[in-house]
Amino acid sequence: MAQNLLKNGGFEADWGDKKSHRCLVFPASGGPQEKIIGNIFTPSEWTTWFLHDPGTWDQPEVRDAWKEHDARRVHGGKKGMLLFTFYRGHDAGFFQRVQVAPGTKLRLTAWAHAWSNHLSKEDGGRPDDGRWSDGAGYKEVAWKAGTIPSDTGDPQEDAKSNFTFYVGIDPTGGDNPLADTVVWGQGYHIYNGYCQELAVETTSQTSTVTVFLRSKTMWKFKHSDAYWDDAELVATNQGTLPPTPPTPPTPPVDPAKTRGQPRVQYDRTYVLLAPDANKAWALAAVDGSWQHRYTIGGSADDSGIGDLNVRRVIAVNPARWPTDLHAFFKEYYAGVEYIPVEANTPAELERKLKAL
Repeated sequence: MAQNLLKNGGFEADWGDKKSHRCLVFPASGGPQEKIIGNIFTPSEWTTWFLHDPGTWDQPEVRDAWKEHDARRVHGGKKGMLLFTFYRGHDAGFFQRVQVAPGTKLRLTAWAHAWSNHLSKEDGGRPDDGRWSDGAGYKEVAWKAGTIPSDTGDPQEDAKSNFTFYVGIDPTGGDNPLADTVVWGQGYHIYNGYCQELAVETTSQTSTVTVFLRSKTMWKFKHSDAYWDDAELVATNQGTLPPTPPTPPTPPVDPAKTRGQPRVQYDRTYVLLAPDANKAWALAAVDGSWQHRYTIGGSADDSGIGDLNVRRVIAVNPARWPTDLHAFFKEYYAGVEYIPVEANTPAELERKLKAL
């Protein structure tokens, strides 16, 4: 059996291990924003994402879906993930970056379905019935996207296209689900059970790819619940790769050329304090991040420099810097993962760092 390259692809990891509320928000105008949102319980190793255009695309809520509460909502193991909106619409999901060799052929699969319930009895609905999805009734069904008309005037017929599920891969490793580089698989309207596997295939262009899970609603139904489970990313061409050539002798090291290079690759997270931060803020940063052994300091250059694959900067109160800190990193230290954190007091900073 091919190895699943995803971490926590089955969503079995205990949320309490990392306690992440982290998400990436794509507003109608402006660039993406990293946020910490209390009612989004992001699964371990993943990042929640959603489009935000209030009244059209709204913030979802996210939490575990346990088999012991409703076995229909779990495809394998003890739990899956639930992403939902209430009387609102959403275009949202999860993403995860994965390290692979460039040129690797990849196949992403996942299982999903919706509970989509809104219509009155007069319109043929079963309001608040957890086993009934409007348009599908009590049946487990999957229709290929693009085959169901969505404006027939018949409420039950129109409800069939409320939910569409997709899986996608960005072979360049980007984190924007709206980017042209994302390769999306066939979308499906899936209701009441895991009756249709979602899939997409592509070839990696760099050493990092990003996988996306996505649900998109058409109507602002009372209950728009998306369930996900058992995502899997596998390499499909490992058996056909050419043999690895012998490793050539290591040439002598010129110290002048390796100065500043890391001895080995590692992930660095730097908590960057504002210029006016005092000892209390520094101690709060230590208390809030010491369990992760993050680097803490006050130099923007120190936080961004280094030939590392992962450079992450948690910028505390970036508005207190004399220049646009995000623009600074984009110009001088491209590739830095920038996470702004606003805190009014050191105690608030400690709490927010612990929540990351």
